Amino acid sequence: MAASRALRALLVANDGFSAGHVARTVAVARALTRRSRARGISVQLLLATTSEAHPLLDDESFAVVRLPAPVAARRAGFADAERRRLVRGALAGACEAFGPDLVVADTFPSGPHGELAGVGLGHAKRALVRRSVPVARAEDDVLAAGLRDHDVAIVTDDPGPIDVSLPIRTVRVPPITLGEAADALSRDEARTALGLPAEGRAVLVAAGGGGDAEAAARATALAEAALRLAPDLVVVRAVGPLERAGKVDAGQRPLHVRVAPLQPLLAAFDGAFSPAGYNTAHELAKAGVPAALFAQPRSFDDQAARASRFAERGLAFALDRFEDAALSAALEWMATAPRPSLEAGGADRAADVLLDLVMRKAEGGAR
Repeated sequence: MAASRALRALLVANDGFSAGHVARTVAVARALTRRSRARGISVQLLLATTSEAHPLLDDESFAVVRLPAPVAARRAGFADAERRRLVRGALAGACEAFGPDLVVADTFPSGPHGELAGVGLGHAKRALVRRSVPVARAEDDVLAAGLRDHDVAIVTDDPGPIDVSLPIRTVRVPPITLGEAADALSRDEARTALGLPAEGRAVLVAAGGGGDAEAAARATALAEAALRLAPDLVVVRAVGPLERAGKVDAGQRPLHVRVAPLQPLLAAFDGAFSPAGYNTAHELAKAGVPAALFAQPRSFDDQAARASRFAERGLAFALDRFEDAALSAALEWMATAPRPSLEAGGADRAADVLLDLVMRKAEGGAR
């Protein structure tokens, strides 16, 4: 890296039904900006992503290369092989034009569809950010291919240290979360921003990123059931950034809100029903919201195991059934559960690891 120009980092995060990979990558990108400024390092950030969760990206301080996602490509009449060629070509062009010093991928070393395989990255250092993955799938090609080409793997706690053995240098960090304390609104401020009453208990019902129609339907059913079981509650159904829903009616019950990111407003809630995806589970615990977590089927994310880990640490209620009795038990638990407390700060720790990786190389090359 020439001393006369900024450090250039390319971040790659590809999502389908969810927004988890891109949300975690946005957290790392924000932390790179914070930590580089604190260390007097100039950086330029470029995100390449298939995510269609555009509200998460609109106000960020990095450039974005938007790659065609599988669903969008199918709508446009592209075969998957054609889409993959387009994505690989776009990434190759971005790398050639941008000339990154650092390439950071989330979870999948070569991308979930091998997008980075064979793409010329020149002199760039390479890093992988990985959350927990099912042990039975850890050796799958999509998680192992290209791993040895990376200089470091940054493994996040989930919520505590996870058992992992990788054939490259591994650095463990606390959970990586998008929400930062400095951005969080107070309870009163958050309720005002969402149009909620200042008094009374409010319960959030989340559907994850919103790209999974079945998950969205389940969230709606959960919100309606919670309101039926506890009519005095203010029940808020969060519409995910990927969800293709109609216009939000301010007067309907349960109340529907479409806000992304929602993290700064979580203090408004006294409890939550949520899928046990990595990002939402950790954001709720960090914000001190007692949450009933349930599993959604994901090939490379064991959400049932995560819900159990959170419950064992007193950070959540593991919800494994959706009958009225189970929902009532979850609501009763939320009413009396202590506010969870979770150490985070993983994004800043990850950013320092990434900056050290590139700066050591630059200093070594200057000798």
